Amino acid sequence: MEKDAVKKALAVLRPAGIGLGLVAALATMPAAPALAQDTAATDQGTAAAASVAAPTVTVVPARQTQVTQIVSASGNLLAREDVVVSARVSGAEITELLADVGDTVSKGDILARLNDQTLRAQLAQADANLAAAQATIAQGEGQLASANATARQAVTALERNTQLRRDGAVSQSALDQAQASADSANATVQTAQAAIAAGNAQMAQAEAARDIAALNLSWATVTAPVDGIIADRSAKLGDLSAAGTAMFDMIRDSVIEAEFQIVETDLVKVSVGNTASVQVAGLPARSGIVRRISPQVDPVSRLGTVRVSIDDQTGLRAGIFASADIQTDQRMALTVPVSAVTTTGGDSVVQKVVDNTVAQTSVALGVVSGGMREITAGLAEGENVLLRAGAFFRTGDKVTPVAPEQGAATDTDTAEVSE
Repeated sequence: MEKDAVKKALAVLRPAGIGLGLVAALATMPAAPALAQDTAATDQGTAAAASVAAPTVTVVPARQTQVTQIVSASGNLLAREDVVVSARVSGAEITELLADVGDTVSKGDILARLNDQTLRAQLAQADANLAAAQATIAQGEGQLASANATARQAVTALERNTQLRRDGAVSQSALDQAQASADSANATVQTAQAAIAAGNAQMAQAEAARDIAALNLSWATVTAPVDGIIADRSAKLGDLSAAGTAMFDMIRDSVIEAEFQIVETDLVKVSVGNTASVQVAGLPARSGIVRRISPQVDPVSRLGTVRVSIDDQTGLRAGIFASADIQTDQRMALTVPVSAVTTTGGDSVVQKVVDNTVAQTSVALGVVSGGMREITAGLAEGENVLLRAGAFFRTGDKVTPVAPEQGAATDTDTAEVSE
């Protein structure tokens, strides 16, 4: 090694006219090791200086932005209002079904027909009873007219006999006979009037029976009570109807909405009228509005029910899974990017940069909105924090802060230095 160094020195010094003796003398001097040590020391100093250079980091200021508070929920689609169509008469055979599941119907459309032979016979019987009552009344009215005529004659005879008795022209017995005839005629009038009253009552009863028979006959034709869509059909041809038993289930006005179960701590944040973004399985997201909030919370599950009306009804089917983000509040708040917040020892922290020095600070958090995290305590507006908080830096580390647009190209270098 030393011989090689001497040869190199000779090659340099010959052109300069330096004597070989001098070169040889220099080669034998013990200064070479010292020169090598100085060079190594210089190299180590340069490396040490490079190692303490402050790494470049991207910082962002805490600032006021608009945040939106969201409550997330999941549930299912169902009919806003279920309508049950049932038979109103019992024992009538179902002879015709004119609607099936999925059919859209209007109020009054015929859904089914029942065998109405018995019902028609009952109506005919009621009509006959009504006619009989009317005839009884007519007969009574005739009897009343005759009784009134007889009574008038009896009264006239009584008055005449009374006058004649005063004149002594007739005996007292004749007067008594006239009085009895008048009383009998008046009693006959009262009897005729009572018969007419009884006939009127009988006719009212017959009219009521006739109305019931006509109503039963009308119920032999089962119609849609509202506009909507047929969701289910349990009726079958040949079955006997049973009053109160469902034949069809309808969705009124074909309106589908979502029902969500929300935990009680979030339920108190939701109000009727809050807007929502509803995601339906297999369908595009669509907007909705909170229509109804249940006044009760299940004591076991601690969940409350929220109904959300959906604007776009296209493709909705009862029973499909759905989820929603319900917007419960919107306000201006102090925020930092979500990536600027980390967790250490169970505490939420950010890493502030003050005078090019990292300072880890505990903060209280609010909602997450649009990639920003609300800071409710622990940080002031305008204070700079590391854009990406993490374990690379500790309190007291020196850094070179740059704005996000400047730091985009240096993130990789910073990670390498931190490692």
